[in-house]
Amino acid sequence: MGSLTVCGAINWDISCFVQHLPVPGEEVTIKRIIRVSGGTGANVAVAAARILGAEKVALIGALGADDIAHQQIAALQEEGVIVTAIQQVNGVESGQAYIMIDQRGENIIASHLGANARLSLRHLKKVEVKRQLKESQGIVLTDPPLEVAEALLDIAKRQALPVLWDPGILIAPHREALLLLTKQVDVLFLNETEADALFGTSGANVTLRRLKELGFGNHVVLKLGARGAVMLEPARGRVIEVPALPLKKLGLSVVSTVGCGDVFAGVFAAYYVMGSSLEDSLVMASAAAGLNATRPETRGSPDRATLEEVVNRSWKLGFAVRDANCFETPAT
Repeated sequence: MGSLTVCGAINWDISCFVQHLPVPGEEVTIKRIIRVSGGTGANVAVAAARILGAEKVALIGALGADDIAHQQIAALQEEGVIVTAIQQVNGVESGQAYIMIDQRGENIIASHLGANARLSLRHLKKVEVKRQLKESQGIVLTDPPLEVAEALLDIAKRQALPVLWDPGILIAPHREALLLLTKQVDVLFLNETEADALFGTSGANVTLRRLKELGFGNHVVLKLGARGAVMLEPARGRVIEVPALPLKKLGLSVVSTVGCGDVFAGVFAAYYVMGSSLEDSLVMASAAAGLNATRPETRGSPDRATLEEVVNRSWKLGFAVRDANCFETPAT
């Protein structure tokens, strides 16, 4: 069975490439449309599977009983993801995401949760799901229904499993609950907008002192896009900064940033359960997210050999880790 269990959304992505993102009331022309498998949970699972290998990552999620579900399951199986813990719900559509991407790779996303919102506690009690969780070495949460996330946190606590959480769209409707729940995880992933929403401060200025004020003693990773990533350890007064991959020096350029955060979480989790240090996991995650940005598809993450070769080349091009011990150091 898998060494990593992921729980979160499975979506069908309709990506529309435009010259620029529209302002309210403006109509823009779509230059190209790509329809691909996506969803935060599924993307994380695929990114992790490309590092860990076939049959090492399982996905807990929900799909409708429709044609999209058949395509999604086939795509996941082709990537080596274990799909026995995916629930199919009658009478509801599979999740879908509608994405606009401009020429700089920036995007806006509107999601129809569909079956994703129907993932239930009852599903976690199924034999195949319980067996998967029992044999797992770690859990990654993205955006399942909050009650499901809470139940998985309890299971992880009983089994002494590490939990990594990228809560995304759960923050806005459940901020107060998440301020309590996310303190229980080993690693919390946030982008700047999410950090602002959760902590009530600008993502680029979250300090170790602020996290301690809120009662966070775990590891908080801020995904800063073109500026790389930062990991804060309030308990030790430590800040670890990793720059973005030097794409231009590698002869690469940004095509789309869709899915980069999912790749970051999936690759980080994969290296972590393989026994890598948090610092090394952070480096590999940042590099993988950078490579994903050079591809038009949502799931453009690299396999392990490719990723490690690129990271080895990048050390000579200024890709370096900065480690600081200062309670006043901002995450910039």
